Amino acid sequence: MMVFLRIYALVGILLCPIAVLAAEERAVDTAECKEITARVIEAIDAKFDHFSPGGTGVFLKASGINELVLSCTSRQTTGISVVWDQSGFPPNAWFKKASRAAKAVTVVELGRLEEAIRRCHHAALKHKSELSDMEIPNAKIDCQAFTRNGGGVNVGIYKSDR
Repeated sequence: MMVFLRIYALVGILLCPIAVLAAEERAVDTAECKEITARVIEAIDAKFDHFSPGGTGVFLKASGINELVLSCTSRQTTGISVVWDQSGFPPNAWFKKASRAAKAVTVVELGRLEEAIRRCHHAALKHKSELSDMEIPNAKIDCQAFTRNGGGVNVGIYKSDR
């Protein structure tokens, strides 16, 4: 009986640091991710929905946006994905809200972000691959936009040191 207790104690001691390490690895728990999440929520009146299973994404809900995910995988790849799935042509209010969410992540000037998101969207609609990307100072923007099967738009805006 004493041997089993020692084995359980040893297993517990060995697994405890792993549990602590796993908890420390959740990117959504970092101060930076929490601060950006709060800025996004305030900027577009969003509501928290849930965390991704891997602990790198924060799913939010906001009116006029079909899906909104803040990705906090690292400082270089912190970004937000904004989805419109009702056509290939979101309304002006969607672009404005996407820009405000992007500003909360990148701190780039609002007008510059909205113009870049619109240009990226337009380029994706014109391209055969339905994809486009562009960089502006301090932000990288990836877009997918299409009109087939009812259409849709997915724009990702990420922090950039460029």
